[in-house]
Amino acid sequence: MSELKTILSDRISGYEAKMLGASGREEELFRLLFDADKRTSDNAAWALTHLPPSADSWLAERQEALIDEVLRTNSTSKRRLILSLLARTPFERDRLRTDFLDFCFNTILSTEPVGVRTLAVKLSYAQSRHYPELLEEFKSILQMMVPEEQSAAMRLLLKKVTGGD
Repeated sequence: MSELKTILSDRISGYEAKMLGASGREEELFRLLFDADKRTSDNAAWALTHLPPSADSWLAERQEALIDEVLRTNSTSKRRLILSLLARTPFERDRLRTDFLDFCFNTILSTEPVGVRTLAVKLSYAQSRHYPELLEEFKSILQMMVPEEQSAAMRLLLKKVTGGD
């Protein structure tokens, strides 16, 4: 077992996650993101969210693998963390993943925790904004949400995305 896997297989602190994210070991952290051990893979995802902004292009190169993993994982924590990583990557017009867009649309109206749903809103918009017909579908989904039933964070995001006051 590698030294990093040993560290990630146990409980880590926020400080340790930040240090690992800044350690320059992103390739090894990325490999451990797919580890069969839930704690190891969740902790790898957490450490990856602490990569410096200069690593965003590195993350963008791994966008497909990150999307595949977010669609596959049963871990809510890991899902939220990977969605956070994906929010740091650009979504190009010519590289639309309809399976991921459908996942995001479905997640917006799901019972997932608010952190996952807000990220799904952001990522749905990032993908839909290139296509008028998808942008209309996105807006229709948002209109299905009852503002009074949403958290303050979700209401604020909805206003920001829809251009409301």
